[in-house]
Amino acid sequence: MKLSQLYANKSFKNIVFNDGVNLVLAKVTKKLDLNKDSHNLGKTTLIAVIDFMLLKEVKEDHIFKKYQEKFSGYVFFLEILLNSGEYLTIKRAVDSPTKISFKTTKVSTNLLEEENWDKPNISLEKAGITLNEYFAFDILKQWQYRKSVTYFLRSQKDYNDVFQLSKFSKGKDIDWKPFMFDLLGFNGVLLNEKYETDSKIAEQKSFINGLKSKFAVDTEEVDKIKGAIDLKVSEQKDLQEQIDNFNFYQQERKLNKELVEEVETKISELNSAEYNLEFELDKTKQSFSQNISFDIDQLKRIYEEAEIFFPDNLVKDYKALEEFNKRITEERNKYLEEKIGTLTKQLRAIRLSLFSYDEKRNQILSVLKDKDSFKKFKSYQIDLTKVEGEISRLDEKLKSIDKIAILNETTNKLSASLETLVKDISYQITASDNKIYPEIRKVFHNIFKFIFNAPAIIFMRQNAQGNIEFKVEVTKENEVDITAEGKGNTYQKMLCISFDLAVLVAYHKNSFYRFVYHDGALEGLDNRKKMNFLTVIRRYCLECNLQYIFTSIEHDIPTEMLKSFSDKEICLTLNDSGDDGKLFEFSF
Repeated sequence: MKLSQLYANKSFKNIVFNDGVNLVLAKVTKKLDLNKDSHNLGKTTLIAVIDFMLLKEVKEDHIFKKYQEKFSGYVFFLEILLNSGEYLTIKRAVDSPTKISFKTTKVSTNLLEEENWDKPNISLEKAGITLNEYFAFDILKQWQYRKSVTYFLRSQKDYNDVFQLSKFSKGKDIDWKPFMFDLLGFNGVLLNEKYETDSKIAEQKSFINGLKSKFAVDTEEVDKIKGAIDLKVSEQKDLQEQIDNFNFYQQERKLNKELVEEVETKISELNSAEYNLEFELDKTKQSFSQNISFDIDQLKRIYEEAEIFFPDNLVKDYKALEEFNKRITEERNKYLEEKIGTLTKQLRAIRLSLFSYDEKRNQILSVLKDKDSFKKFKSYQIDLTKVEGEISRLDEKLKSIDKIAILNETTNKLSASLETLVKDISYQITASDNKIYPEIRKVFHNIFKFIFNAPAIIFMRQNAQGNIEFKVEVTKENEVDITAEGKGNTYQKMLCISFDLAVLVAYHKNSFYRFVYHDGALEGLDNRKKMNFLTVIRRYCLECNLQYIFTSIEHDIPTEMLKSFSDKEICLTLNDSGDDGKLFEFSF
C-alpha cells in the first residue's frame, strides 16, 4: 500500500507521489529575512493532511479545527495504490469530516469532479472498517490499521521513543505494547491477557481492602466472631423467653444489681470527690483574698510612741522588704488564680458525670418502681432489638469474611494464571521460532551501521512485574556494552527511522504498508552521513519495492546530493517567497 496522489478542490499544492524515494523540499529564498521561517511553509502540515485523509479523528487541536474558517469548503482527495494493484481514492471534506466516500479505479485517476462514488458519504466509524478491508493486510489482522499507521507517518514529536509514539504517551502500556509485541512477530495476546489479569487482581485486592475497611474485619477472627454471635443468640433467647412469659424477675434483679454495684457506688465516689474539690477551692479563694502588708508609717509611729529613735537606714530596709513582699504576693496570686481555674474545671467535669449517673439511676428506678408490666415489657423489648441488631452486625461481618475468602481464592487463581502468562511471555522471547524479530533486528542494525558506522541493537527484557520493556541502543562493537551515543537527538531520530524501515523490509513480502513518511529526516546529520542515509534508503526502496517520503530544508541537503534527485522524486517544493510558496498558498 503506497500513496499515489493528494489533491484538493481549493488552493493547495497538489502532489503526485513517486513510487520510490520522495523529497518534500522547503527552499529558503531570503536567507537574511528573519521574518521568514522555512519551518512554517507546510512541510510538517502535510503529514497532518495525509493522516486526516487516512481517517484520523478531528479533535480540537487539529489545524482544520483551530483554523476552521480558513479551511471551510475544502474537500481533499487521497489516492492510494493498494497491494492488489488497484487504486483507491478517499474523499473527505473539512466541513463534514465524519462523512467519507470511496472509489476504486484500475488506473490512477483524478476524481475531483466525480459524482458516482462506490461508497458515498459513509460514517467515519464504518469508513474505518471499510478502509481496513480495502487494505487487506495479511498480518496483524487483529489490529485495526489506525493502530499502526502513525509508525509510518512520523512527525517530529514521534522521534522521542522508537516504540512508543506520542499518541500513546498519555495512555497505558496495554494501549500499545501488545500491538508492538505482535508487530515484532510475537504473540501479543499474551501481553494483553497479562495486563488484563494485572487489572483484575488489582480490582480484587481493592474490593477486599474495601470490605475489610467497611466492616472492620480480620480474616483471622472468624472463630472469635462466631463465639460472640453464640453469646448474643443466647442472650436473645433469654430475653425473648422472658418477654413471652412476662417474667421480668431476672431482669429486675439485674437492674437492682447494676443500680447498687455500679451506679450508686460511682455516685458516692463522685460526691466525695466533689466535696474535696469544693473544700480545696474555698481554701484557695480565701488564700487569694488574704494579703500581707507592711505599713512603714504606722510602724514608725509605734516606735515614736515608745520614744525609740527610728534610724533612716532601718526605714530603707523596711521599704525594700515591702517591695519584696509585693513581688511575692503577685507571684502567689498568679499561682492561686491558676489553681482556682484548674479546680473549677475538675469540679465542672465531676458535676457533669454526677448528672449523667443521676439520670441513669433515675431511669433504673423508674423501671423498678413502675408497676405497669406493659411499660416494662416495652423497655426490655428495646434491649432485645439492640441484641438482635448486634447479632445482625456480627453476621454481616462473618459474611464479609466469607466474601473475602472467596475473593482471595479468585485472586490466588488469577495470580497463578499471571505466573503462567509471565513464563509464556518469557518463553516467547527466548524461543527460536520467530522469524520476523531476528529479521527486523538484522535490518535495523544494518541500516543504522551503514549510516553511522556504529552498531545498534533492539532488545527486550521483562521487568520485576513480568511486563515487557522494549529497548534500542547504540552499542560498541561487541554489541553488549551500551554506550551513551544513542542518547543524542540525531541518533534518537535515526533509531526511529531505522526501525520503521526495518519493519517494512521485514514485511515487504506481505500485504502491509509499503510507504513511510519521516519529517525532517536529515536535520542534524553531517554531509557524509546524509549521503549514507540516501544510499541505504534508495537500496531498500529498490530491493523491497518501498516508498520513502521525507521532508527537508534545502540547506540541509548537500548540493551534490540534491542534484541526484529527479524531478519526480522531488514530489513537492515549498518556499518562503510568499504565500504562493506555501502548501495551502496562504498563511494561517
